[in-house]
Amino acid sequence: MLCCVRGAFGRLATATQKDRERMKTTLSSRERILLAIDHREADHVPLALHPFGWHPPRGLEYGDEFERVAKFLAFGIDDTVGLHPPSRHHPDVTTRTRRTAPPDERYPLLHKEYGTPKGAMSQVARQTDDWPHGDDVPVTSDHNIPRSTKFLVEDEADLEKLPYLFFPPDRGQLEDFREQGDATRPFAEEHGVMIEGHCGGFGDYAAWFMGLENLMLAMYDRPAFVHRLLDTILEWEMRDLDVLLDRGVADMVVHRGWYECSDFWSPRFYREFIAPRLARKIQAAHEAGVRFGYIMSTGIMPLLDVFRELDFDVLIHVDPVQGGVDLAALRDAIGDRICVWGGINGPVTLTQGSRDDIRDAVTHAISTLGPDGGLILEPADCLTEDIPAENILTLIERWREIATYPIQV
Repeated sequence: MLCCVRGAFGRLATATQKDRERMKTTLSSRERILLAIDHREADHVPLALHPFGWHPPRGLEYGDEFERVAKFLAFGIDDTVGLHPPSRHHPDVTTRTRRTAPPDERYPLLHKEYGTPKGAMSQVARQTDDWPHGDDVPVTSDHNIPRSTKFLVEDEADLEKLPYLFFPPDRGQLEDFREQGDATRPFAEEHGVMIEGHCGGFGDYAAWFMGLENLMLAMYDRPAFVHRLLDTILEWEMRDLDVLLDRGVADMVVHRGWYECSDFWSPRFYREFIAPRLARKIQAAHEAGVRFGYIMSTGIMPLLDVFRELDFDVLIHVDPVQGGVDLAALRDAIGDRICVWGGINGPVTLTQGSRDDIRDAVTHAISTLGPDGGLILEPADCLTEDIPAENILTLIERWREIATYPIQV
């Protein structure tokens, strides 16, 4: 398998110069992506590959984000660098973790307790065979949701304690963040790449804190409680956003909304709970002259009308297979206002599909969403370790064949 991976990317490296002569490449990656976001045709449709657990082949190994960007750009692939505002627990918060093995439980239980100035908070999760966090229970983890027997936030008293776990950064953290920004901007300018500032996702935090079933029931039974929880989270997200915007280095602010989709929030509840708070973040970013990107990979179609009203800039990780997105309907509903970042599926199409399946998916995405700008092609929502290298090569080859503007497919 390793030989196959090296061979595939070796052929890609050999073909790079020849293909570049055929593909029009006159802009930097940053210029190309920003034109796509602004619905203007660039030299060609941008292609971004976001690794997550992916083991790069020889020649593409990287030790950090900067090295990855340089190597991806050398292959003609677009990339970005990211900034994450710091946070911390309140200095007086204490933590204690213990492990128990109740006879009526198949798996051991991990208990995490936080001592705050307003009292204790706790969470309990099953330590299943695939638990990735050792003997710890992080505050935020997708693994908590299906494995927890007790969630961190249950009642009003917990909302009084929660802010102590997401306390404003201290002076040292802010100085470190400034230094990170000062190092990132020159690199981004030298290599011509965009800087993403990552800034929370209150719906995701609410799901981590309460569990999805509890959260969905509370929308009906305790709406005031859900509003207060979301306002509590939004308060520190707006603080983080201020930190990002104050540095003036981010080209785009990214809000994660995997758990904000219509799979969990009906359009009515989305309008009530999510949209007004999201609008505050979008407005703050736009007032600072920064684009706003919104991550959502499934449950998109029922929310298109409210997306158009919110008028953010980029919808990230659009998936036509597992996400059920009709690309043509998406284009007709929001395609003139909101750029699509995605367009093909990773886990099914790119991982399991045939060569023809992958070529057809690339052709459909580019022909449907590419004309007049507004598309950043990406396998949604990332590169994982089980995607065959030959399939990535097929994706890149087809993209190079048809992605040059004007699109002629």
